[in-house]
Amino acid sequence: MEKQKVHVESWHDGPDSTAPNTSSFRHVYLFENQTMKDWNSSEMLPRVPRSLKIVFFISSFILLLYFLCASSRDSSQKSIQFNHKNGPIGDQLFSLFSHIGVARTIGRTPVINTVNNAELIEQLSKVVVLRFPSILNQFSIVIQPITPVNGNLGTDEVSYEDPIEIFSKYATLSIMVDGNGFKSYQYFDNIRSEIRLWMLGNAENLQEAKNLLSESLRNNFKLCVHATPETQKNFTIKAVSQMLDHYTKENDRVMLVVSATDPGFIRNIFQDKRIKKFDIEKFSLVSSPPELQLTFSRIYCDAVFITFPYSSFGWWMGFLAREEKSPVFYFDPDAFPLQNTTIQNDMFPPKWKKVSRKIE
Repeated sequence: MEKQKVHVESWHDGPDSTAPNTSSFRHVYLFENQTMKDWNSSEMLPRVPRSLKIVFFISSFILLLYFLCASSRDSSQKSIQFNHKNGPIGDQLFSLFSHIGVARTIGRTPVINTVNNAELIEQLSKVVVLRFPSILNQFSIVIQPITPVNGNLGTDEVSYEDPIEIFSKYATLSIMVDGNGFKSYQYFDNIRSEIRLWMLGNAENLQEAKNLLSESLRNNFKLCVHATPETQKNFTIKAVSQMLDHYTKENDRVMLVVSATDPGFIRNIFQDKRIKKFDIEKFSLVSSPPELQLTFSRIYCDAVFITFPYSSFGWWMGFLAREEKSPVFYFDPDAFPLQNTTIQNDMFPPKWKKVSRKIE
């Protein structure tokens, strides 16, 4: 067979070139042993071994099967939704963590439907998503038609109901739960360690909370007091004074930290003679946002005193104290009969210590 010489045009790519440059033509021998009449264009492509074709086909089939199975699992996966309501961050945390805890208990996937909870999602995006992203990572966020309520947990008479007893017979793929605020630690006591980890927040949030105190003060024993307008009275200072009397005898360096919305009340506490008699450091959280105060409690508060027992924010300061065994005190809820919004045994862990307002 004769050797065929074929011209292949090569364009000159210089900046002044506007047309083919015939001087740059190259002579290339495409085939050593084949005439042009025998040439087939398909043979210019590299030949794929039969074994590779088989492997490719099998791999594609396996991937397709995997995604079909995954889609089937997602569509048949049992889920549980909560009818979350907007409110302060303390109320939101009760609802969100109860949702996760109940889902874990009954073996369902916690789902938030953005259609049912559009306002909540908007509110969470301003705080929880930015500072505590691990919380929403526990949920499957979906967009579905509004889901009707078909389950209930908690009533005005009972804050806690066993979710296993309530939902064990539910065969529906999705449960939509309403309730009275889910203000019971028992709904999420099974995930307490995880909650304490999530509430450290992202790296920026954690560092911001750490920086609230200078390094020289971080090793002090810190008594953290949460006060509200309902408790801005004389008995709060009496109780704090007694606690300081106890802790200053046990620790060389003590700090009193106060969380309140009224700077004037905080000054009254710090300047009261019953407080000033102690050689302690004093620190106010009044200028820190609520979510940062919760992380502060998580990393710094060695003991927490909740002066208004029905404050959901104060409750979380206690639940998130530095150690799981850190002492938490709260005023007797019976001292606030008009504010009673939940059942005491459901809301307060048994290790927390009730303080009588009748302090001498």
